[in-house]
Order: sequence, then C-alpha cells, then structure tokens
Amino acid sequence: MEILARSAGTAALFAVGCAGFRGAKKMGWPAAAMLGSLFLLGLLNLSGLRLPFYQAPVSFVSKVLSGVILGQRIDRHMASAVRKMLFPVSLASFWMVMASVATGVLLFALAGGRLSLMTCLASSAAGGIAEMSIFAMSAGADVGIVAFFQSVRIIVLYVTLPFSTAWLARRAPGAVLPKAPASGAQTRVSFTPGEIARFAAVTGALALLFEAAHFPSAYMIGAMCGAGAMNLRSGKVMTLPPWLRSAAQICLSMTISVGLSPRTIHLVRELFFPLAFSVALIQALSFLLAWIMHRLARWDVMTSVLATCPGGLSQVVFFAEDLRADPLIVGVFHAVRMISIVVCVPLIARLFA
Repeated sequence: MEILARSAGTAALFAVGCAGFRGAKKMGWPAAAMLGSLFLLGLLNLSGLRLPFYQAPVSFVSKVLSGVILGQRIDRHMASAVRKMLFPVSLASFWMVMASVATGVLLFALAGGRLSLMTCLASSAAGGIAEMSIFAMSAGADVGIVAFFQSVRIIVLYVTLPFSTAWLARRAPGAVLPKAPASGAQTRVSFTPGEIARFAAVTGALALLFEAAHFPSAYMIGAMCGAGAMNLRSGKVMTLPPWLRSAAQICLSMTISVGLSPRTIHLVRELFFPLAFSVALIQALSFLLAWIMHRLARWDVMTSVLATCPGGLSQVVFFAEDLRADPLIVGVFHAVRMISIVVCVPLIARLFA
C-alpha cells in the first residue's frame, strides 16, 4: 500500500507542478518551469496537504539533470570564446563570486541570528533558483528561504532589466563589439543508443563519485563535470530536450516545496528589509561591474549590463537578442559565472563552517 501511495503522490505532485508551469508560461513569468511549479506546490504544502512521494529518487534525478543542463554549456565553442576574453571573463566571475559571499555575510549580520550562515550565502549568491536550492539541500540550509529569496531576486531583475539597460544605453557612448569567435561545436538532435548510454554512464558515475567524496552539491557538480568532459572530448553537444529540462525543474520544485512551512512565511515577513537590501546590493554590484566592463573592454552598455547581471542564462540571452546586445558575449559570461558560483560558493561556505 505504501508503494501505491507514494507512486500516486509523486504523480499528483508532478501534475500540480506541470499545471503551475503552464500557468506561469501563459502569463509570461521568467523561469516559468521553476517559479510556476514552485508557486503551486508551495501553496499546496502550506495549506497542510502533504502528499507522500519518492523524495530521494526525485531529488537525485533533478540534481543530476540540473548538473547536465549546466554542463551543456561546457564545450569547445565556449572554451575558445573564454580564451579570447580570458581577462574580462575571469574578472567578472571573481567579482560575482566575491559579491555573492559579501552579500551573504551582510545578510547574516542583518538577520540577527534568525538565519544560518549557509542559508544566507545560498540566498544571496548570484546563481539560479535551482542551483542554489540544491546547494542549500546539501549544506543543511533552509531551502524554503533560499528558494524564496532567489525567486524574488530573479523577478525583480527581469522586471527592471529592460528599463535599466535602456536608461543606461541612452546615457553612455557605444563601442564596437569584438569579433565573435566562430562556433566550433556541433549541436546534434539525435544520438545513437550507445552515445546516450555512455553519456548517462559518465555523468551518473561522476555524480556518485563526487557524492562519495563528500563534495558540496555533489550530484549536480559531478554531473556537470561529466557532461562537460563528454562534450569537450567528442566536440559534440548533447542537449537535453526542453521538456526534460522543464521536468527536471518541476521535480526539483517538488523537493524544495517540502521545506516550505508557516515558519518560512513568518521569517520572510520579519526579514523583509534584509531581503530588499540583499537584492539591491547584488544588483548595484553587478551594475558597477557592468560599468567596469564597458570601460575596460569597450563593449556597448547593453552588452556589458546583460553580461554581468545576476540572472539566469537562457532568459538573459533572450534579452540580449531582443535588445540588440551581443548574445555570444552575454552567453559566455553567464555560463562561466554560473559555473564559478556553483563550484566556488559551496567551497567558500565550507571554509566559513
């Protein structure tokens, strides 16, 4: 009976997450699969209706797929682009990692002991909702608070980004963009069963190996390294289909929603001003970095702002195309920044612990 109850609960929660995703997508929400499913599943959990589900397998699958999604960006094309922009990319990644840590420490001080240091670091990091929630799970942080803080930051960023970039572009001179490196990667739609099996074996094995070594966010980072290694070795990019990426985010939302409780809502109310401060600070530091990139690399303001803003990779690249910035530079900066934060922030957090 328990197997049937858990199976039915897993299917029901996934269906609720899908409904949230479709609703958020129809309303034009950013990161619709994550925010929409997390919104509905969170409401369901806060209402007191807690359905049994296979939490460990669902969590494992979501973490590994999240790592593969990050690892898709590591290929020969990105390696070539990073070599051509090594100094500005390195500076931007170091800046955002340090800004995330500094904002997290300040948030911890402002919270007055109501949040753990790990929760504050994961909440303030300029990563993504999925990536920082996975780190929060591995570090024993308050996943509900982390997911809420990251969601607010992403929403504020995407609401203000078109206006802020347009405002800055009218007040600063443009510059000629550097010639974009030619793409050397091959994106393939179909793969042989043998290629898929090898890819799955390598990513799964590295995820388990990192977990055995007690690495922070082990399943995600291990799978990311495995996917990147396979892409670099073969010169081909194994891209997950959109439906599988969305399914991974819905599964992660199912796991995160378990950590939501009335206490989460109470803490959010108490910490409104620290929350607003942390969001404003990380935004201000990213705009300062954009100004430095504009002066240093002589890129136009729009490209500089989008390349350094603390948002998600896919959505910011879409903004770059809409606002006539250079999507290659924006994509490379965000891929390297996201990977740096996912790897470095958990390691720095371990030093604080």
